[in-house]
Amino acid sequence: MSEADLFVKMMQEGTTTISNLLLHHYHEIGMSTSELMVFLELRSYIDRGDVNPSIAVIADHLGAETDQIYDLIQQLSNDQFLKQTLEKNEQGKEETHYDFSPLWHKLARLLEKGRQQKQHAQQQNQRQKLFTAIQADFGRVLNPTEMSIVNDWLDKDHYDPQVIELALRETVLSGNYNFRYMDRILASWEQKGLKTPQAVAAEQKRFNERRRPMANNTQPKNSPASHIPIFKLNSKDE
Repeated sequence: MSEADLFVKMMQEGTTTISNLLLHHYHEIGMSTSELMVFLELRSYIDRGDVNPSIAVIADHLGAETDQIYDLIQQLSNDQFLKQTLEKNEQGKEETHYDFSPLWHKLARLLEKGRQQKQHAQQQNQRQKLFTAIQADFGRVLNPTEMSIVNDWLDKDHYDPQVIELALRETVLSGNYNFRYMDRILASWEQKGLKTPQAVAAEQKRFNERRRPMANNTQPKNSPASHIPIFKLNSKDE
């Protein structure tokens, strides 16, 4: 057979694609290598329109006994990787049809689990970064009550960690090194709908622009401009 004839033959046989998610993680969803090979054999025929492929032919391809292939197909069904149904063909004869949607659902759940784990890891990193920033600016280790307050900001109030860091900055600039002041800043921003760092920054810009004319009238020409906190209480918390 010439190379050209071989190429034509290969094209006629078709190709079977496999999801990289399945290829790299089939063992994580409990599928054995033998089950994977049977799945690929079944798919190779189903993709070409043969919904009821010969188990004897598949067994021959895999170098196994027919009974072994039947057992593996049953195992795929027991492990909820496929559903088998009996349907009548055009001649009225019942044929076994294979539905692999349960396998795709398992892979989708695996993908979602990985996404959630990644998100959780990112949230934990943000939480630790926030605790470190607060302790650095306050110059001390937080006590259990203060740690609980920060956790509530994140878990109950669902404040953005970056917004909390901005509230920390305002707290430090105002000289009020306590959590009640910081909590009132966050509550004020929440009431104003300032839920993102971008929204807070925009409000900070508007606030400073409104105050700039007043500051220019009272500030010596050569003195540097100072930061004006976006949140100002009438009296400092003790």
